[in-house]
Amino acid sequence: MADDQLLRNLQAITGDDATWEGFDPASWRSFQSDGEDEDETEAGVEATGGASLISPDDDYASDDSAGMIFNFHKLTAAEKAQSRGGACKLSKARQYASGEVAYSRELEDLEKVEWKETGLAMGDVSADGTLFVAWRLVQNYPDMFVGKTNGIRAAPLFTLDALHEGRVWDIYYVHCPPEMNRKPVMLVPTYQFEHFLDVVNAKLETRFTIPPGRNEERFMMTFGMGNSPRPRFLGRSDNSESFRALHKAIPAPHEDDNLAKATSLGLDEFKQLLNKTRADRKKEKKSDRNRPKRIKAHQEWGRSIKRVQRYLGLRGRVTDDAADKLANLDLNLSMVEDPENSVLFVAIDIEAWEQNHDLITEVGIAILDTAEIKNIAPGNDGQNWFQHIDALHIRVKENSWAVNRRYVHGCPDYFNFGTSEFTQGNLIEPLIKNLIDKATFIDPVDGTTKPRPVVLVFHESSSDIKYLKSLSYYVEGAQNVIDVADTREMHQYLVRSNNSASLASVLDYLGISYRHLHNAGNDAVYTLQAMVGLAVKKRAMSIENAQKKPEGHVPYSDFKQKEKEGWTSGEDTDGGNPVGLPDTDIKANLGSEDAGGQGWD
Repeated sequence: MADDQLLRNLQAITGDDATWEGFDPASWRSFQSDGEDEDETEAGVEATGGASLISPDDDYASDDSAGMIFNFHKLTAAEKAQSRGGACKLSKARQYASGEVAYSRELEDLEKVEWKETGLAMGDVSADGTLFVAWRLVQNYPDMFVGKTNGIRAAPLFTLDALHEGRVWDIYYVHCPPEMNRKPVMLVPTYQFEHFLDVVNAKLETRFTIPPGRNEERFMMTFGMGNSPRPRFLGRSDNSESFRALHKAIPAPHEDDNLAKATSLGLDEFKQLLNKTRADRKKEKKSDRNRPKRIKAHQEWGRSIKRVQRYLGLRGRVTDDAADKLANLDLNLSMVEDPENSVLFVAIDIEAWEQNHDLITEVGIAILDTAEIKNIAPGNDGQNWFQHIDALHIRVKENSWAVNRRYVHGCPDYFNFGTSEFTQGNLIEPLIKNLIDKATFIDPVDGTTKPRPVVLVFHESSSDIKYLKSLSYYVEGAQNVIDVADTREMHQYLVRSNNSASLASVLDYLGISYRHLHNAGNDAVYTLQAMVGLAVKKRAMSIENAQKKPEGHVPYSDFKQKEKEGWTSGEDTDGGNPVGLPDTDIKANLGSEDAGGQGWD
């Protein structure tokens, strides 16, 4: 098809002759016929026995620019003028598939740029007012100033070899004051780096620039204020070998660069500029940015376990003889400490329908009264106390038809610890309130009836607390709930992991047998068993460590790890007050963190 025929067809399609005025169909061909591919075409004809692989009509076969042809009439005058110039941008798909650059013609022009010789010999001082950027910042640009996705794409272009591919760099150097204890800094003119960014942008279809704001100063440094030294010319580098050779050939400090000649203000400015050339502080990884939060979480988990141990009678408040008590503690005997404040542990698990989480189907409640276990030895991982756990399994009557099968295997009919009860949904909130808010005990001192301190227990507390709100029960309003224990976090603390584990994994870790998980009643019981097991196991680990180590001894490896993650060791803390709850007469006696460090035991 001839050019004039194609143009007539386009005019007929759009119904407008004027908009196509000045359009050159030849500039949009997928295959050029001006001679540059003649060898390939002839080879193709020969390989097919004289039949050309490219038909005459393929001059206008669809390519990345096909859409632009039929949208030519929508372009502005400036866009039409640009399109007539033939600067066609490749699509990203074709760019990646073929390895071609995004703007081939623009890149070709950029690669033709040649820098004039500086006219300087090695050691000659640079011109006053020249803008410089440190070579370290050039090489580390993708890592320090580019986002993750484009940083990965750009990194191969910033290696020492790639930086010298088809270009030269004028290398300068400046010596640092002796007190800074740093090697000489290598620099290049800012305009050469800006040109290199233009090349990268043409290759990757990006818009890399010198970073704005405070970092801009690091890429546009001028030296020489107050008679302070200016960079001196080192040489021209056109490949990685010549660059390394220049690096080794940096001359000794020049006598004219004596810092004694600089003014006080000039010397301060000089040092500040040198500090801006550092590239050793790369962008923090996300995990490093979250490190303070992670350390704080570790410490909170550790304090939570200590408080649970106090409530169970496994630990007392901080005293001078805490270490002696630990060394003499025998988990096969009844506890030497009374369970603090006769706490009532209440574990809650809630099952919601997987297709609509607002639809609550089951509520499981398990209760451990510490008044019943104070004269009973915990035994192996606290299993002697398991038989004192009472359980309740409630099925929401109007939602009993909804059984989870898609993501978890629901077991509402298999309650292992009693008989399930069917209850209307609107009656569950007063039932929970009666168990928790109205729990009381007789004060042994004055014989009066007082609210019973309650510790709620969950495996992943946030989800179950949210489900409780959907049942119109608000934990925050329960006056006698003094604390919350989360077995998921307790387990993470024991195994020192930032990855949470399922309830089944925690039970496996403790060697607790289980059946029919995802029944709310069963899960509540197993959660309470896990809490007891984790608290006792951690206490046993502390006893074992105390017996192994000489007094006051901390292995160097442990010390380094604690220093890194904020862990501490010893019996100098007791878990402190319940987190996030106001002080009351009951809570005021729960111990204090003022006595020492925080974190892992």
